[in-house]
Amino acid sequence: MLLVSNISLFLMASLVGFLWATSESPLASSRPPVTKTRILYVGDDYDDETSQPSLKPGPPRLTTAHFPPQECDYDPCVVPDVPCSVLSAQTKCYCPGLTGPDQPPEPPQLQEVRQGASGEVEVHWCAPLSTVTHYKLMTGDGEDLGLVFGELSRNGTVQGLKVGSRVCVVAINDAGFSVETARSCARFELQQASQAALGSGVFAGCVGFLVLLLLAALLLWRRKSCRKRTTSDEEGLGNPSYSTNETL
Repeated sequence: MLLVSNISLFLMASLVGFLWATSESPLASSRPPVTKTRILYVGDDYDDETSQPSLKPGPPRLTTAHFPPQECDYDPCVVPDVPCSVLSAQTKCYCPGLTGPDQPPEPPQLQEVRQGASGEVEVHWCAPLSTVTHYKLMTGDGEDLGLVFGELSRNGTVQGLKVGSRVCVVAINDAGFSVETARSCARFELQQASQAALGSGVFAGCVGFLVLLLLAALLLWRRKSCRKRTTSDEEGLGNPSYSTNETL
């Protein structure tokens, strides 16, 4: 009898649960579905089929340091060993800006006109910032002296140039000649150092001549003195009555 009552209670409890679940099902269907988020933990040694491979640092990249370009060791007043363009290609330096061969060159700068050691006149100039094929030396009147120098030349000599003459240096390329300016011409004058040296030489010559005259006068005086002494000695020996050993 007790077993039948227990079975009856179990059936009644199941029926109540079923009815309660049926009454709650419309509310449950109206709720949004619950989605689960998968969290992936990525570490240095983590490896998973769905995870992305970790990026490991690679070797450092070699970068080229950029240095500011250096100006070429180029002096327009000094005869260069090689053209500046060749020096630039060898050392990666940069040359001063030059006008191209399609433009007449700028006037050179005449630095010095002086008397040479051998009597010729030495002319020294500085190259312009232009393309030059050769140089010429001319007088201030435009007379060509017939002297042509190469593009790397910075010096020239002129024979027979008179003091006070005006000399000009002209730069030439395929486009024409440089114009004559005050910078490219100079007058040949004797330098003060040369004049001082000439005066010193004249003075030294005069002093030397006076010294020679004094030496010559001294020699003549000594010679006359010797002659007088010799004559006196001869006269003393010619007197037979004279004797230094005679006893009185």
